[in-house]
Amino acid sequence: MMKCWVRLGSGEELELPTAVSWKLCYGTDTPCDSFFLRCLWQRGEEKALSAACRFFAQWEGERVFTGVVDEYAVICGKDGLYLELSGRGMAALLLDNEAMPAEYQRATRADIVAGHVAPYGLETVGGGRLPAVSGFTVASGESEWSVVRRYACYYGGVTPRFDRMGRLVLDPPGDERELRVREGDGVTGWEYREERHGVLSQVAVRRRTTWGTQWVSDPEFLAQGGRARRVITVPNTTGTAAMRYTADYQLRAARRERVRMRMTVAGAFLAWPGELVSVELKDFGANGRYRAAQTEVSCGSAGVSTTLVLGEVDAMI
Repeated sequence: MMKCWVRLGSGEELELPTAVSWKLCYGTDTPCDSFFLRCLWQRGEEKALSAACRFFAQWEGERVFTGVVDEYAVICGKDGLYLELSGRGMAALLLDNEAMPAEYQRATRADIVAGHVAPYGLETVGGGRLPAVSGFTVASGESEWSVVRRYACYYGGVTPRFDRMGRLVLDPPGDERELRVREGDGVTGWEYREERHGVLSQVAVRRRTTWGTQWVSDPEFLAQGGRARRVITVPNTTGTAAMRYTADYQLRAARRERVRMRMTVAGAFLAWPGELVSVELKDFGANGRYRAAQTEVSCGSAGVSTTLVLGEVDAMI
C-alpha cells in the first residue's frame, strides 16, 4: 500500500487520498528523480494544495520518495474528479538555484557542502574521502548542482545522488545488496543496447606549456576495434596523479552508456540506482552482472512493476 503526503509552506502536512496510479523514477544524475501521482479528489478542494512544496511517499511502512512539488491539477472528466501531482527529487533545489561565482584557494568537502548544499536545508551524508581541490572555481551562471557534481565526480570519482530520504549522498554505491533476475520472476519485457559512438579508446592529458603527458587507454574497447582519442590540456601546476585521474575519469564517463539494458519486472522497488543486478534468464545472450543506473516503479491498471535501466558494473552511472 502506498501512502503519500505533502508539506505546505507553513510546515503543515496533509495526507493524500489513496492513489489510483503513480510512477516514481530514480537515477543518479540529470534528469533528477521525479514522481507522478493520480488520486481521487473532492469538490471544493481545488486550491487546497496551492502552498504544497514537498512530497513524501511511503511503501509498506518504508520511505520511498522525498521530493519537491512542481505542479498539481484538479481535473473533472468522464473518470470523475481526481488530483494529479508531479515533481522532482530534492536535487531540484540545487538544479534550480544559481551559484554565486567564487574562487577557492583550496576547496574541501566541508566548503562545498556549506556553500552550495546546506543553504537549501539539505542533509549530506558521506564524502569523507573526497579530496581537497586547489584552485577550484565556480563560474558565473553555474547551478549549485553543477558545482557539487563537478567537485565530487571530476575530482573524487563519485557521482552525487539523492537517496529516498532526500539526503545528498557523496559516497560511491555499495555492493551490499544484489538483485537476481531469473526465469519465472515476471520479466515482461527487455531491451539490450550497445553504443560505440562517444566511447573513448584513449585519453592523453598534457600540461599547457611544459613537457609531461599521461596516456590512459581502454584495452577492451581497443580490442573491439574502437579508435577514439581525446587530448586534454591542463595547467602546468597539475600533478602527475591528478593528470592520471583526469584521464581515467574521461574514459569512465565516456563509457557511461556504452552498455544499456532496460528490463521490466513485476513487483515494486526491486533495486535502487547504484545497486548490483545479476541477470540469469534462460537462453538469454546478455546474462551477467550489471549495475542499476535508473529505476522506475509504477502502478496502474496492469499492476505494480519495476523497470530497471542497467549498465556496466565499473562504468560511471
